[in-house]
Amino acid sequence: MSLSDTPLASLSLTHVHYNPDDIVSYASAWLALVPQALCVTYVSLIWASRELEIILMFAGQMSCEALNFALKRLIREERPKYMQGKGYGMPSSHAQFVAYFSCYVTLFLLLRHKPNFSVTPNAATLFQRVAISFLAFVGASAVAISRLYLNYHTKKQVLVGCSAGVLFSIVWFFAITFLRESGWIDWALDLSLLRALRVRDLVDHNMSTDTIDGNGPGQVIVMADEVDQTGTDISPVPDEQLMAEVVDGLTLEPSPVIEEQPQDLSAPRDPRTIGRPAIRRDVAPPPPLQPPPPAPGQQAAELAPDSLSLAQLRRIVQDIPRVEQQVYAFRYADCQPFPEELDEWFQYSEPERMMLLGSKVSFDQQWHEFCQQSPGHSDSSWLDVSRDFQKSFIESLLANLDHSDMFSRIEALEAICYTMCGVWGLTGGRHVDDYPDQPTEEEEAETPKSKSLQIKLIVDSVLLLHDCGGIPKLFEYMKIVYDKERNMADAECIDLDNEKEHAAFLIAREREANLILTCLYFAVEVARRLESLNKDNVQLRDTIAGLEPSLLITLVEIIAGLRWDDSASIPFTRFVLLFWKSVLLIFGGSQSLKDAKKELEPTMNIPEDPANCREPFLTASPLDYHVFRQEVTSKYPSYNPPPPVVPLELEHNSILPPLPNHPSRLASGNGLFSASGSTASGGSGSILHQSVHIATPAPSPPPSPIGPGGKAGKKQNYQTNQNFPFMYPPLDGSSNNIGGKGKGEMQDTLVGKRWEGSDVPASIIEAGKLFSSHVKMTRATRQLWEERERFMKFERGWNMDDKSLQPENGGYGQEEISSAETENKNQNEELPKETENEGIQRRLDAVEAFYNQKQAMPHLQSIVIVLLKVILTNVSAMVNQGNGPNGHDPGAANGYPSTSSTHEEPPTDMEEIDMARLREVTGKAVSGSLLLLLKWFKRSHIFKFEYLTQLLLDSNYLPLILKMFAHQDVDQAVDQVNDHKELSFFQFCLRNSQNAPDHDDSLDGESSEDDAVPPPILRRRHSLDGSSSVRGLSPEKSAMSEYHDGSQRPEVDELGYPTGQFPKDPITAYSFRNFFSAINYLHIMQKITRDKSHRCLLLVQYKSSTILRKGLKIPDPDLRSYTLKLFKSQVPFCGRKWRQTNMRVITAIYLYCRPELRDDWLAGSDVDAEVEEALPLEQALRGLTHWWHLRRYRDVMNIEEGASLVEEERDFFSRELEAMGWGIYSEDMLNDLDERDPGAPTNGQTEWDGGPLQMEGW
Repeated sequence: MSLSDTPLASLSLTHVHYNPDDIVSYASAWLALVPQALCVTYVSLIWASRELEIILMFAGQMSCEALNFALKRLIREERPKYMQGKGYGMPSSHAQFVAYFSCYVTLFLLLRHKPNFSVTPNAATLFQRVAISFLAFVGASAVAISRLYLNYHTKKQVLVGCSAGVLFSIVWFFAITFLRESGWIDWALDLSLLRALRVRDLVDHNMSTDTIDGNGPGQVIVMADEVDQTGTDISPVPDEQLMAEVVDGLTLEPSPVIEEQPQDLSAPRDPRTIGRPAIRRDVAPPPPLQPPPPAPGQQAAELAPDSLSLAQLRRIVQDIPRVEQQVYAFRYADCQPFPEELDEWFQYSEPERMMLLGSKVSFDQQWHEFCQQSPGHSDSSWLDVSRDFQKSFIESLLANLDHSDMFSRIEALEAICYTMCGVWGLTGGRHVDDYPDQPTEEEEAETPKSKSLQIKLIVDSVLLLHDCGGIPKLFEYMKIVYDKERNMADAECIDLDNEKEHAAFLIAREREANLILTCLYFAVEVARRLESLNKDNVQLRDTIAGLEPSLLITLVEIIAGLRWDDSASIPFTRFVLLFWKSVLLIFGGSQSLKDAKKELEPTMNIPEDPANCREPFLTASPLDYHVFRQEVTSKYPSYNPPPPVVPLELEHNSILPPLPNHPSRLASGNGLFSASGSTASGGSGSILHQSVHIATPAPSPPPSPIGPGGKAGKKQNYQTNQNFPFMYPPLDGSSNNIGGKGKGEMQDTLVGKRWEGSDVPASIIEAGKLFSSHVKMTRATRQLWEERERFMKFERGWNMDDKSLQPENGGYGQEEISSAETENKNQNEELPKETENEGIQRRLDAVEAFYNQKQAMPHLQSIVIVLLKVILTNVSAMVNQGNGPNGHDPGAANGYPSTSSTHEEPPTDMEEIDMARLREVTGKAVSGSLLLLLKWFKRSHIFKFEYLTQLLLDSNYLPLILKMFAHQDVDQAVDQVNDHKELSFFQFCLRNSQNAPDHDDSLDGESSEDDAVPPPILRRRHSLDGSSSVRGLSPEKSAMSEYHDGSQRPEVDELGYPTGQFPKDPITAYSFRNFFSAINYLHIMQKITRDKSHRCLLLVQYKSSTILRKGLKIPDPDLRSYTLKLFKSQVPFCGRKWRQTNMRVITAIYLYCRPELRDDWLAGSDVDAEVEEALPLEQALRGLTHWWHLRRYRDVMNIEEGASLVEEERDFFSRELEAMGWGIYSEDMLNDLDERDPGAPTNGQTEWDGGPLQMEGW
């Protein structure tokens, strides 16, 4: 058939047969077009609002049509015979279409849409929603009746169509409800496709009068009719309440749990006074923009990257990970409970066990002899005798410490050590009679029931020794033991040719050293325990703190000596542990630091009104406010912001003194328009002091299509410089008479308008008031500023101390100089009290006494080097040895790291575990000691803190710790437990006591049937990266590899979302020491680099971001917090590519790090200037720190007695003359020139001819 013979068909979606003479038939024809109109409405609303509820409703509408299509082909019932309609008639598609629509709208309005009238007063009431539903029902009925009137369907076909539409709408509505309640709707909204299409859901599935969590009336529902012409959501909540709600939602507590919103935000208020005005539909629309704006949906999509709707903001807050419980049962503290700290003192080695057993034997022997000499106590037990009798025995043992025979002294020391260990032969495994039936968790940890009697005897024995005056006696004994001259004299008395005698001497000396350290350690631990239980029980602590010379200084000298003599055979781990616990006892722990900070820091004027006080209360430093004033005054010269706390120079952006020989970047340009790059675009530079001011810039010439070199010019080169100030005169009461209004003055007079207010925007004035009220002058900043002022006066030739000593005649007698200097020295020694709190003042005095001693401060560098050497040895072991647990080197002797990596015999598994445990204990003590010293030095004076950070930085602390984290899997280290309960100190005491169990499997050396069981088949191959476990795993460690549900180790991503399923209960099998050390190492690194650009640049140079990312995987808030703070300090100096690839880390910083009022770390104004000044600022800080030490501790800095600071550092004029070349001769040299032979050759120069002029200082 040809194309011309093919019958043609017509496409007419609106073809309806009706009677033109019947008006009802004509109206019915229009009603037949309702489904097409509804489809157009669906598409328009979806395109304009991207609302998910409308999309789902339209999807159900199309599904209903598909069902109608299928039913017609299945039933195949014809239309009425007298109507020539196309297709089948059962059921009616029009009736089914409008029945679905009316029924779904009714269900939505009555069941799902429940507005909160307290926050949306203009929402539809129940009566209005019922009326709308009724109108939809009437419309649907009219469309169904029109199909009967036009004879397109029979009554049966129309009724079946309506029934099918209603039934399908009910099924579809409740199916959508199920998807909302089960979370599938929220899951779909997170898909990348729907995010790209900007699909949103303004219908809250918890629409009620409750809050988001269902606990208060503070929920805000944004309705579809509250969208303006640009597609932006209009919230009925005021901005202050909304931002407070968002801040409260993002506030982090110590545990990563999102707390419920505070109830005061949803306090009942008048909604008509707090809400934004509703959109008025009865006013004329605004004139069209030029060019015309795009469609609302399109404009919303374009503005999406720069704005968030309220629903999207709420979704972000709700998507923050809500960890209902801790993954690890770890809580950061100064140390572990008392029994565990005592257990860490002892190793799992045979010499340790022999020392304990030898102590018991010596005590039993001497106790028996002492009882035999006392009538009535021949067979008495230690627990049965009176305290006076025990005291007499201790006094006899202390007297034997002065015996000339070394072995007699050791026997007495062993008996003393045994009593201080709790007389475990009698008390092991026993509990006290008054032990509580239901102890608290803290009581159970500090005093377990099975160890309660031994712990009680440990405390009683230490107090008994204290009453006998034994603490100073033991301290003197320790100094004698570690006296090098005395040790050399004793060694000379031994016949070195007799190997047995020499070996016995060495073993005895080692046991003597361990015994005396054990006694002192137990005394320090008991003193800490007593003070923690009762703050007033400080007698033992005062005795230890009052030892002369100080216990801390003695330990510092011994540890610092290892820098030069690392071959000394001393128990290094025990010395570091004793030093750490002594610092904790004498200085104080975290709670003491909090109390000192609360007492010493200046108070902030925080408003007590909850409406004006938000948590957290953001603060700003005086330097931040100074930079803010610079920026504001450069733009608005007529604005006078509130005065700063400290009078910084206008062009100076640092608390430190002005940088010498470092010209300003603004001054380096060649005129006003030469500023380019970051200076021109930063906005922080001021042009107030420029010679040219341009109020209105001249119009820019049209850009050339092709610039020089064939490249088009950049757009910003033709934009107005934002640094130009607003040069119009300020407005005041006379502004209406000075003609400043121009040609509009007459018109203003006619309409009665007068000028009011200021030319400075209200937002700028408000920002100035807000900023100034949030400035916090910390104690450290105040100290830094005061020393800066003193240094600048000294640099300019005005030394207040020396000037105050100047007599009127301009001269000094020698006696006057000596007396004045002696008085000045005494004044420096007697520092004024910084607080009325005696406890805090005592701790500050202890820190000052420790720092001011000639024996301690000069050894700080040696202490840092020795402690970091331990970490270096540990890191080297991780690199060189791949089969040790956690990468620790097992080749250490006496607790001090070995420098050799080769061994004669391969160590057994238990030896490796013992050595790994020893390394962990050492790392715990090293990190805890350094962190405590840093914190207390900062509490005392900022320059003490800065000096210690400089020592750590110069000793390569940063690369060392980064290398350690690079070669150590932190997540595996915190899961690796190297403690064995059966080998612990208290368990050993139990097994060797009178209360030992009848059968102990751990000591059973005979083989059992279980020994014949073959080893289990490994499901996976051992790791080959050096982080695998050893063969002899403890039961706790074996239980760690898999958790309750067989899942892998719990991890989180950068934002804190779990990457797998977390265990139901907190994990109790973890390494407290590795957790503690890792957090401390990161905390110290953060303290070293905080607010110091030069040191942050070192982290960037070391590429630390890749290494530090490991810490973000561990679900611990403290470890993640310090890791994110280190990331935050590096972000300003990282490039755009790094930021693009680490946006999740940046988001985590915003979520979890406490912000500041001026928190521009992500978009720094002038990074190039900061990088350029980083090194000079570091040098200025070091110079000011050195100058402060010379001025404050001249005796410690080896300045000669009687030499004043001006004489030592020379005065202002001498330095200036030397810079010119005229001051190269000292006074003595000039005297020699005066006394030399006049005829001596002078090489063509006179005595007043100086060297060549040095213009470097000009």
